[in-house]
Amino acid sequence: MKAWLISVLKSPILYFIIIGSLTFAAYTHLKPPARETIQVTTQTIDALIQQRESIAQTKTTPEERQNLIEGYIEEEILLREAYKRGFDKNDYRVRKRILNIMRSSLSDVMPEPTQAQLRAYYEENKERYQTQPSRTFEQVYFSFTNNTTPADPQAYIKKLEQTDDISKLGEFSLLGNRFSKNSFERTAMTFGKPFAEHIFSIPLHQWQGPVESFRGIHYVRVTAAHEPELPPFENMESYLRTDYQMVKSRESQLRKIEELMKNYEVVVEGQ
Repeated sequence: MKAWLISVLKSPILYFIIIGSLTFAAYTHLKPPARETIQVTTQTIDALIQQRESIAQTKTTPEERQNLIEGYIEEEILLREAYKRGFDKNDYRVRKRILNIMRSSLSDVMPEPTQAQLRAYYEENKERYQTQPSRTFEQVYFSFTNNTTPADPQAYIKKLEQTDDISKLGEFSLLGNRFSKNSFERTAMTFGKPFAEHIFSIPLHQWQGPVESFRGIHYVRVTAAHEPELPPFENMESYLRTDYQMVKSRESQLRKIEELMKNYEVVVEGQ
């Protein structure tokens, strides 16, 4: 047995095997990693040329063709590196753009709805198309820097009650003196929330003031209170058509997302 082991150790084949194994191991660990392939197909090149020529309205020269290819390769490298660095996950703008593109790719082109479909949709969603409660009111305006702001509000209110043309009173306002069917939201956007709260709480046909907004000082009178109204179908048809297609497209998109969701296990912490 000892003689056999000595014979094996003296064998040049053993050393050949050891050297070969070491060489293979060194090559495996030290060789550069396999590089990704960027393949520029003829279809891609043709598309790049077609896009350029549709804009420039001139034939593409060989030099321009090469520049297009190099530009495409540069963008492809940058795009892949961006994904590796997680820019699509960490940069909000990039993430939002990719999401929008993905949603668009899942959206079907919806056929035009028939008149019957639109009417059925209108009947099913009446609450959605009701107007908000609103007020029609008048105002007499004074800016904060106006030196003619009434010193005696009660006396000025009596003057307002006796006049037929309020446009000649107060200070000129680009917004005008009368506001018809203004919702709370619209009034708040124009004058501020405290002013809107006042307009929606005071009784009808009574001048009140001074009421302050971020624009200045006002004397106001609400002339009508309007409950929510449902516009007739004929007035809504154009809007309904657009809304119907958007809703149906979104429903189709959600069905496709639900199918994609089957490929994922979703874990929400705390639930």
